[in-house]
Amino acid sequence: MSGFSKIFFPLMMVFLMAFPSLNLSAGDIDFKDFSIKGTPERFEVSTRIEYKLTDYLSEALKNGVTLNSRVQFLLGEHSSWWFNKDVPILTVNYQLKYHALSRHYVLSRSDTNEHWNFSSLSASLRKLGELKHFVLPDISESLNDKDDGEFYIFAIADMVPATLRLPLRIQSLFSDQYSLTSEGVLWPLP
Repeated sequence: MSGFSKIFFPLMMVFLMAFPSLNLSAGDIDFKDFSIKGTPERFEVSTRIEYKLTDYLSEALKNGVTLNSRVQFLLGEHSSWWFNKDVPILTVNYQLKYHALSRHYVLSRSDTNEHWNFSSLSASLRKLGELKHFVLPDISESLNDKDDGEFYIFAIADMVPATLRLPLRIQSLFSDQYSLTSEGVLWPLP
């Protein structure tokens, strides 16, 4: 090997190991500024969720595919012996569509039948990720029925296309470009 090769290959390996996933079109869902206030009878959640779509989801949306998104809240109980127990409290469902003729993005929330129109994708994703002063259902009975344990609220968000054809459904099992799922956020209850 020449002197150039002896220096070049180790430097290239260090560079590749330092930046293993340099993917500019990676999508992601991140919870920001998550807080819970109140009592078990009336917990109030405020959060901001940042959605970054993959190239596939952006193109699918512009080609008429509806994107379904949901934010799910669960009541969890820590277990020192086995897996933690999670019980769903509430799910907030959204649909995001693109109307090509009017060039507007339409965001709708199914539980309240609210609809919003936006001229840009970034504005619609900003509204999609906005939950301010959102009241959770009464969970005081669930807390009283359990032993004295450590309870928490767990929130997770995901986004999937409304329809995936069979080959893409199989591919979606092995690739994360066809759907997005957040890491989730856990908030201990007093």
